[in-house]
Amino acid sequence: MVAKSSPTTFTEPDKSPAVAGSGGTSIADIAVFLSGLPRDECAIAYGETLATAFGAHLDCHFLNPIPTPILATSPGAKALAAEFWRQAETVGSEAETALRVRLERLAPSWELRRSQGALGELCAAIIRQCGVADLAIQARSTVVEAHDMQPFEAILFEARSPIILVPDDATRLASLPSTILIGFRETPECARAIAAALPFLERSASVILASIAEDGAREERRVEPINDMARHLARHGVAVEIRELPVWKDPAEGLIKEAKAVGAELIVAGAYGHSRLREYLFGGVTRQLIRDCPLPLLMAH
Repeated sequence: MVAKSSPTTFTEPDKSPAVAGSGGTSIADIAVFLSGLPRDECAIAYGETLATAFGAHLDCHFLNPIPTPILATSPGAKALAAEFWRQAETVGSEAETALRVRLERLAPSWELRRSQGALGELCAAIIRQCGVADLAIQARSTVVEAHDMQPFEAILFEARSPIILVPDDATRLASLPSTILIGFRETPECARAIAAALPFLERSASVILASIAEDGAREERRVEPINDMARHLARHGVAVEIRELPVWKDPAEGLIKEAKAVGAELIVAGAYGHSRLREYLFGGVTRQLIRDCPLPLLMAH
């Protein structure tokens, strides 16, 4: 829903606004986490778009989980674990071969590594990989359909890395996002997501800072932090438009509707402003955006 009030635009008077294809902040290494399934195509294609635009290297990482017997101490558990490993090894080798064939068609430089094991081992591999990457990419459906969100949360909480979740139809995206919508809240998570998004913001044509109205919030604080953020971005050469959206029962839905209304190609948002337990029990903007967002979604914690 578009705000009823007129939007406010901030630009830094001593600098020219950033234009698409320019910008001072860049990305050199992109970690692309793959599952070995067809859904990987959207992450690979989007990674190629970003790597081409930034002149970056793609660190592709195939995560091959190996299930652990539920009763690890029961008779026959050792033999069952060995069988699980053998089957996963076979399936993983086939998937890795197919991924290499696909990656050979990429124009940017790339490498493919493979990690396999229990969930904890995969999370450790993810954290190591994020330590030498500027940005992570993963197919959104991989996270949505996962029985356990530990790998995704390892990127955000343990590695402290920004991540872009890519919808399955993102293969049609051929360039950097021209219009970007930022879901603004006065939280450290949001500030870190915006900082991580600077390489995109500096090269975009239009940036919208959108906040969901909270009853009495402005009057109680007597400050307008969204204006401070707009001025901060303007000093980076980013022309920003501020929009305050009406109160929404479901803030994630409000942000998605606004993004569609302005033709945004990327949404930027802080992840897990509340605790993970609270989000799990009662729901929250993070989980709703992950589940419903039809656009590439950049998140950081």
